[in-house]
Amino acid sequence: MAKKDEKRARHAIIVDMNDFLMDYAAGKLGQQANLAQQVAAAGQPDLTGLDDLFKDEGVGRRTKYEEVATGFLRDKDNVNAVEESNDVKAASTELTKEAIAYLGSHPNEFNKWEEA
Repeated sequence: MAKKDEKRARHAIIVDMNDFLMDYAAGKLGQQANLAQQVAAAGQPDLTGLDDLFKDEGVGRRTKYEEVATGFLRDKDNVNAVEESNDVKAASTELTKEAIAYLGSHPNEFNKWEEA
């Protein structure tokens, strides 16, 4: 049962990360029909592509994606920032890769303003 809850929580944080990133992207680039596809493409194969897309020196990537992933993992594993290990950093990197891949494979889930 714990595995199921962990999987559900991981999916929820991936959706939240992408929601935060898409809200940021819409603010920076405007609400566009294919914005999720643009963001997902910019984040592949390396998230630093988001820096060029947003022209923000990495602010969006760090605050809307990487720090959210790290915070989730710290909370999940009950690790404070001082104790943060290489394992948390590696897991955070893996989570951000998983999240950007999810965004790319589910773009319509995040282009919500099209419905309005």
